[in-house]
Amino acid sequence: MAKSAGSFKPGVSGNPKGKAPGTSHRAKFRAMVNPDLPDIVKNLVTAAKNGDMQAVRIVMDRLIPQLKPTSDAIDLRTTGSLAKRGEAIIAAMSSGRVSPDQAQIAMNTLTAQAKLVEQSEILHRLDQLETLLCPTAKP
Repeated sequence: MAKSAGSFKPGVSGNPKGKAPGTSHRAKFRAMVNPDLPDIVKNLVTAAKNGDMQAVRIVMDRLIPQLKPTSDAIDLRTTGSLAKRGEAIIAAMSSGRVSPDQAQIAMNTLTAQAKLVEQSEILHRLDQLETLLCPTAKP
């Protein structure tokens, strides 16, 4: 409902159903271009082949998906504390057994594990304190 000043009350939309699907400018443009899209792409690729650097950039950026780095599984079977495992990851990277990217992923995983261990220990200690302070509160 509109106020007398012409604006709507807070939380009340002037169009509760929203914009109808397919009525945006983007949807209209796509509908208009869609029938000619194969020819547009063909012409763009031809221009790129003929040395048009802008066309090359468009083809590379929009038509060919960007390559993402991949990494093989790494075997870092280590036991001991989280610190020892971190040292093993650094040693593996230093010796060239794993790439720096793989080492970073492994260290990030180790850091996440450390946070989980820390939270688990804090919850355990909190439960112990609650039991000591309020022995009848918990069954």
